[in-house]
Amino acid sequence: MSAQPQYIFLLEPVHSISGELIAWELLTRFADDADINNKRNPNRDAGFFSQLPADEKWQLFLHQIGKLIQLYQKGFQQIISVNVDRDIVASIFKDTEIQEKLAQLTLMRLEISAFFTARFNSADLLILKGVAKVTPAPLWLDDFGPGYSNLTMLDSGIFEIVKIDKEFFWQFGDGHIFDTLLNHLNELCDGVIVEGVENQSHIDLLAHKKIYGMQGYHWSGFYLSDLLEKS
Repeated sequence: MSAQPQYIFLLEPVHSISGELIAWELLTRFADDADINNKRNPNRDAGFFSQLPADEKWQLFLHQIGKLIQLYQKGFQQIISVNVDRDIVASIFKDTEIQEKLAQLTLMRLEISAFFTARFNSADLLILKGVAKVTPAPLWLDDFGPGYSNLTMLDSGIFEIVKIDKEFFWQFGDGHIFDTLLNHLNELCDGVIVEGVENQSHIDLLAHKKIYGMQGYHWSGFYLSDLLEKS
């Protein structure tokens, strides 16, 4: 019988253009791929969750929520986004107990990958709207960019924040296409976070862009366990 996989929770910071720390993203890694000081597996965005069966994903999500409840009860006062996928969103919609727990987490956000919206249909929109009604946690859209963008989903107005995919930023960040996209996205949500910020040149490039925040390897993250101990 194989041993249960060991998970590590990391918090990756989001900074404003002025340098202020404005939010965190809660990331989950297998314990052997969780060196906080090294660049992680570039394929992790292609779906950490896709490697797990639905029941294990749900148990992992419940564990994450339990840890965040502990953190916020200790007085933590910053936004944290938690990654979810189709299976987790559907389970939230059906589980009143977890809805009650999420109601305690007014600073938590549910971050949904654009992989979800790549094959978006009307049933997905109904599920997301339903989740938005039963939990106070606003929805954030992750990985927006080539191949995974769906403006129909954005037009629904259900997303508070949109995160632009790092590959899109690296390819188009210094051009007119990027500025046009930012203008359009800002009309459809409350703000845009750019992922893939890895150096000062990237920060300088974004200094005068219409964005809410920046995220990437330029800033060090924290182990959630360390933050719990310090709080």
